[in-house]
Order: sequence, then structure tokens, then C-alpha cells
Amino acid sequence: MKRTALVLSFLLLLAACGSRVDTSATGPTATVSPTGNGSSGSGGGTSAPAAADGNKIGTLTNPCSAKKAEGAAPTDTPGVSATTIKIGVISDRKNDITPVPTIGVEEAAQAFVDMCNDSGGINGRKLALTKYDSGILNTDAVTKQACQAGLFALVGDGSVQDQQGVPTREACGLPEIAAYAATSERSISKNFFSPVPGTQPDKFNAGPCKFMADKFRAATKKAAMIYTDVPASKVRGQATIEACEKEGFKYVVQAGVAFGEKNFAPVVTQMKDKGAKLLEVVSVVPDTLKILQEVKRQGLDLDVVDLGQQYYDPAMAQDPNADGAYVLTNTTPFKEKDSTPALQVYDKWMKGGPETSLGVQAFSAGLLFAQAAASLGNDLTRDSLIAALKKIHEWDGGGLQLLADPGSNAHNDCYLYLQIKDKDFVRAFPKKGFSCAKDNVVTLSKKYLTS
Repeated sequence: MKRTALVLSFLLLLAACGSRVDTSATGPTATVSPTGNGSSGSGGGTSAPAAADGNKIGTLTNPCSAKKAEGAAPTDTPGVSATTIKIGVISDRKNDITPVPTIGVEEAAQAFVDMCNDSGGINGRKLALTKYDSGILNTDAVTKQACQAGLFALVGDGSVQDQQGVPTREACGLPEIAAYAATSERSISKNFFSPVPGTQPDKFNAGPCKFMADKFRAATKKAAMIYTDVPASKVRGQATIEACEKEGFKYVVQAGVAFGEKNFAPVVTQMKDKGAKLLEVVSVVPDTLKILQEVKRQGLDLDVVDLGQQYYDPAMAQDPNADGAYVLTNTTPFKEKDSTPALQVYDKWMKGGPETSLGVQAFSAGLLFAQAAASLGNDLTRDSLIAALKKIHEWDGGGLQLLADPGSNAHNDCYLYLQIKDKDFVRAFPKKGFSCAKDNVVTLSKKYLTS
């Protein structure tokens, strides 16, 4: 079991950090948060910062409100009563067996529910959140529980093995507004939405490849890709290779390291023999740090280390061997909280909990759900929710994240690079906001799927 769990945690090159401990898998819990005041409205998109108060979440008008809609709601909508909307969140909680990149997902979903209920709920209906621990191995099992629990929707969730449970969720008609999709199978599934669409079978955001090719052209001609040689990470690594080769990369090393391998001397020696100057890794933080330690031990002189969003993790920054590495993020850097009112709202409602980039995406997913649901008034059915979500084509969560088109499930075309300097993440590119361009998204020669 330890072996399988660790394998599956390698999946998230473009996602971020981990979650809470409960390895007992005894079953979900539900909470309904206190009441409060607020007002409804619409908003989103990118503009000047706005006040972080009860009516605004950055540039977004708070979609949560105590003001009740006119008319009567349908009586046969799962999870909806006169006073309550039942939603669920599925995530891999932190455990003592293997590192998981989903820390902060469940906590951020709870933070969103607390914020929304404090503002009066959605058109006066309070949210009741049921939490499920997918435990890396149990995504389908807990999806079956969610289907049987009479929920209106899944909101803010994310599991590393999310290709499991897709047929189950589709069969029971449960809409999903997730923090992210870890696999292409999930991202293209029926009635699935995410505030940051990505991880699609034959599409890839090559904007980071373009940046590296422009800034480190010579190094990109001697690139190395290391991934754990299991389906999930292998697929992501190979998709990255194809996308970056379209931008002129030449890979002198493409190495799949056997699962469980802790001796990285051979692969680093291979890189040294081939004169590698740029390193990409699809793995977990602890193993990537071991690779970088071996790079230093052997005296391999790399020009650049290029890492995905899962490495936006304090443990990465604290290791001196990671100093200088570039790290992607889909969300506004935490270092910019003072100038980002939406992040201030997120921080307030996290109440000291783990703040992670994936957690921000989970909070943004909650807001996306609320925006669509609130627009329906009392026409609150799953079909009408899905239709409303499909109409939202500009979304940045009030300034929490890059600008995206969740309604069309269009692959995101933006990126932001941080760089690790003196044990901290510092904005590297662009100077403000995110770098976005339609031609960043390239079409790959085949569909990259885990199955």
C-alpha cells in the first residue's frame, strides 16, 4: 500500500502542495457554519484592487448573500432544501505514509463555506459541507459515498488519482467544480469545471517553455527530464518533453527513475556525462531535493532548474540546494497578499490553516460555484447550475489566480514564474500579474492519458 500511494503522488507537475491527517478512512463529516450578513452580485476578471470587505472579494462582488430569491425552488433537486445546499469535497489528506500535493484543499473548501455562510449563504441558503478523504487509493470508493449522500455538487475538491471515480460521478449525475484536475481523464469528464482548466490530453501550456527558450536558450539545447517511471508521472513528463521540443528544446537526458529508487547518483552522472544544463523533474518534493543534493555532490554545473507548481512549497525553498530554481504558480504569490485584497479574504478565512496554491484554487472553485448558483435564484437544479457555469468565460476569483475560461474548459494560457532566493519565493516573471497569450497553448501529437 505504501508503494502504490507514493507512486500516485507523483502525478501533479502543475499542481501544488498537501492536506490533513486521517488515515482511518472511517467516513465523511458534515459541518454547517454560522450565519452572517453580506450581499450578492456578479464580478470577476482582472482590474484594480478593491477593498477586502463583506461585499467584495478583491474585484469580485461577493456572490454569497442572505437575500432570498423569489418563487419556490424545485422540490426534487438533490441536496437542496428551503434552508440548505449540501455540497462535498474530496481530497487526499495528509498522512504519515507518503507526501501528498493536496494540503490545503479541504481546509480551503471549509474556509469558503465559512465565508459564504457568514455572508448569508447562497440566496439565503446555508451551505453544508461533507468532507471525504480519498486517501490516494480510495477516490472511487468515496465518490460512491458522495453519490449516495444526496449532494447538490462537489466543490473545491482534488485528488492525485482522480481518474478513478469519473465513471461513478458521471453515472450519478453529480456536477463537480474542482480545485484542479490532476489527470486528463478528469479534466475532460462530463459536467466537470475548474477555475484553472488544464491537464488536457492533447493540449499543453508551452508558455513556460517559451520563457526558458528565450532566457536560457543555450541551456534548453541540453535539457534533462527526470520523472518517476510510473504511468502518471511518465505521461506528464513525456507531454512536457513534446511541448518544450516544439519551442526548440533538445533533451540530452530523458530518464524514468524506477519507483522507490533513492540512489540518484546514476542519473545525475548521466546528466553530467551528457553536459546537461537545464533540469526538469516530475516527482515529489523530498525526492527532487535528493536529486538536487546529488547534483551538488557531483559538481554538476546547471544553468537552470525548472519546476512545476507542486514545488511552491516552503520545504523546497528552505533547502539551500534549491536556491535559484524557477517554480511555476497558477495563483497570485502569497508574498503579494498586502496588495491583493482577494488573498486577504482567503487568508482571513483560512484562520491560520495551511496556505497553499492548490488551496487558493479550491477557494476560487467555491467562489465559481457560488457565482453560478446565486445567479439561478430559485431555479436551483443541477442542470441549471451546469448551464450557468458554462456561461462563465472570464474568471480570476477576484484576483486570486490567473485569468481563465472555465465555462468552455479552455486550457489556461497564462503562467507566472517564481524563483527561490534566500529561502523565499520571489517573483521572477512577469513583473506584474501573469504572462498570457493564446499561442502559449500547443496541440500535441497524441493524447496523453494514464490508461
